[in-house]
Amino acid sequence: MPERSQAGRQVLVIAGVLGYLLVHGLAACLLPESLSPLSTLGIVIAELAAVSACLTVAGKTSGQSRMLWCLLALSLLLHVTAMSLDMIAEWQGKTATLAPARQVLLGTLDGVPLLLVVSLRAGTQRDLLFRIMKVVLSLATGALFYVLIFSVLPIHTNPEPATLVFISNLFDVLGIFLWIAAMIRVFGADQVNERRFFVCLSMFLGSSAILDSVHNRILMKHDYVWLDLFLSAPPLLLAGIIFMTSSRPLPSFYGSPRIVRIVRIGSPVFLSLALLLLGLFVSRSDFYIGTSAVVLSIGCYCAMNIILHERAIEAEESLAHANGRLTELVSTDGLTGAPNRRAFDQRIDVEVRAAHRFAQPLSLLLIDVDHFKQLNDAKGHLAGDDCLVQIAQALHRALPRATDFLARYGGEEFVVLLPATDGFGAATVAHTLHSAISNLHLEHPSSPSGVVTVSIGISTYDGSVPPDTLELIHTADQALYRAKSLGRNRTEILVTREVDKANLS
Repeated sequence: MPERSQAGRQVLVIAGVLGYLLVHGLAACLLPESLSPLSTLGIVIAELAAVSACLTVAGKTSGQSRMLWCLLALSLLLHVTAMSLDMIAEWQGKTATLAPARQVLLGTLDGVPLLLVVSLRAGTQRDLLFRIMKVVLSLATGALFYVLIFSVLPIHTNPEPATLVFISNLFDVLGIFLWIAAMIRVFGADQVNERRFFVCLSMFLGSSAILDSVHNRILMKHDYVWLDLFLSAPPLLLAGIIFMTSSRPLPSFYGSPRIVRIVRIGSPVFLSLALLLLGLFVSRSDFYIGTSAVVLSIGCYCAMNIILHERAIEAEESLAHANGRLTELVSTDGLTGAPNRRAFDQRIDVEVRAAHRFAQPLSLLLIDVDHFKQLNDAKGHLAGDDCLVQIAQALHRALPRATDFLARYGGEEFVVLLPATDGFGAATVAHTLHSAISNLHLEHPSSPSGVVTVSIGISTYDGSVPPDTLELIHTADQALYRAKSLGRNRTEILVTREVDKANLS
C-alpha cells in the first residue's frame, strides 16, 4: 500500500506539471496580444511554485542543507522579481526589446546565490570566514557580469543583433558553468540531504541552460508568446522533482571516498575560477576593473588555501596528539598507572633484540606480592587496590635508571626489565626493591612480618647466544616459584637455558 501511494503521488505530480504546461501553452497561443502579459504571469506562478517547494524542504532540514535550499529559493525569487517587472512593463505597453537596468540587474543577480551554492563545502561553523569570502566573490562576479552586459547593451535604443547574440552567449556560458558545477557536486555529496539537493539542482540547471538557450535564439528572430513555455518548464520540473523525491529515496550512486574528498576540497575553486575568467574577459575593454577582479579572485583563492593548509596541519597535530594519548591509554594499567602487559610485550621484544645486537646482558625481574589473596580477604578489595598502587609507585621510584622498565604483569605481579644489567646488578636492584616495599610499612594481618612483602624471581641473559623471549620469562617465573617455595620475601636468580648451553660448550 505505501508503494502504491507513492506511485500515485508521483503520477499526480507528473500530471500536474504537464497539465500546467498545457494550460500555459494554450493560453499563450490563444490569448490576444493585449493579454500576453498573462503568459508572463504563468512563468511567475511556476517559479513561485518552485520557491514554495524549496522553502518547504528547507523547513524540514537543518544546517547547511537548509542554507542550500534557501539560497536556491533566493535565486528563484530574484528571477521572479525580474519577470514581474517585465510583466508590468508589458501591461504599460513598453517595448519588450528595451532592457531596463533594474530588470537586467535582477536577472543577473539570480546567478549569485547559485554560485554560492556550488562553491559551499560541507563543514562546521568554523567555515564562517570561507563563507564571507565566497559571498564577496559571488557579489563581485555578479557585479562584473552586470558591468560586462551594460558595456555592450544600450539602454535607450534597441540593441543590435550581434549584441543580443553576445549577451545570450554570456548567459549560456554561465548556465552551463553552473550546471557542470552542480553535477560535479552530486558525486561529491556523501550525505542524503546534500545529494538530494544537488540532484534536483543539476536537473533544474540543465533543463534551464538548454531551454533558455533555445528560447533566446528563437526570440531574437521571432517574438512568439508560446516561447514562455521554455521559461516556465524548468521551475516546474524542479518543483516536481522535489515533491517526487520527498517520498522516495534517490538511487544509490555515491562516489568513491577519494572522489568525494576531491570534490569537497575543490568546490571552492568554482567561484574563484568564474571571477578569474570573467575578469580576464573584461580586462580587454576595461583594464582596471578586469585586473581588480583577477587580483581579487587570486587573493581570495590563496587566502582560502592558506586557511585550509593551516587547518589541515592543526588537524594533523590534533590527530597525532590523540593517537599518542590513545596509545598511552591502551598501554597503561588503569589501576596503578604503570605500563600494562601489552606495553611489556612490546618493550621486551625491543630490549631482547638490542641485547643481542650489542652483545649486552639483559635481566628480568618478576615480582609477586606475598599472600595478596589473604590481604584482599582480610581488608577488602579497595584496600588491596590501594596496596597495589602504592607498591607500583614505590617500585618505580626505586629503579635507579631511566632505561629501567616497570610494568604490571597481571593481578598482583609486576615485572622489571633491566637493560645492560647482569645477574649481580639485577640482585642489587632486587635488594633495593625489597627495601622500598618494606619502607612502605603496609599492614598485612596474614603476613609473618605483619607488613606487605614481595618475592622476586630473576632471569638473566648474558648476550653470548641468540636470546629467546619466552625462555627469559619462563626462567624468571621458575625463579619466582623457587623464592615463594623457600619462604617468600626473598629473591632467587636463575640463568636461561641458552646461557647454560653456552657454558657447557
